[in-house]
Amino acid sequence: MNLSHAIAGTRSARGFTLVELLVTLAVIGLLAGAVALTLPDDSSAFRREVDDFAARLSLARDEAILGVREVQVSADARGYDTSRRGFDGWQPLRAGPFQAVAWRDGTQPLFPGERQRATFRFDATGAAQPAELQLMNKVHRLRVRVDLAGKVNVDAPG
Repeated sequence: MNLSHAIAGTRSARGFTLVELLVTLAVIGLLAGAVALTLPDDSSAFRREVDDFAARLSLARDEAILGVREVQVSADARGYDTSRRGFDGWQPLRAGPFQAVAWRDGTQPLFPGERQRATFRFDATGAAQPAELQLMNKVHRLRVRVDLAGKVNVDAPG
């Protein structure tokens, strides 16, 4: 064995081939793509917030039926809260899912007319005064509506 073969053998033993480097980069690229696809985007966070608001309205309806008292959810520019009619007026509900909630940064409510507040009121039978509120962020807009029967719907404004 001559000296040039010995030197060439030690060089290849110390480094990576071009194919090995390309395969490694391809695997890293695939893993980075998979991670990027699993990250939540702004629209899914906004949709989740609107769905949470709609779920709270449904819980308020259930509370009105089970508690045999009127329950209302009031929303303003800061967020929303829930209250129940008592003998001496409206009393805030603060326990469990009825805690006051602030809108996330970037979420803006659009109130009908010149109002600065939207109120969703459910009576003891679950019926409601029809009401709606549009919520928007930089890109999306969704509407939450409550019909006369107290059914809560989320859709895109038409």
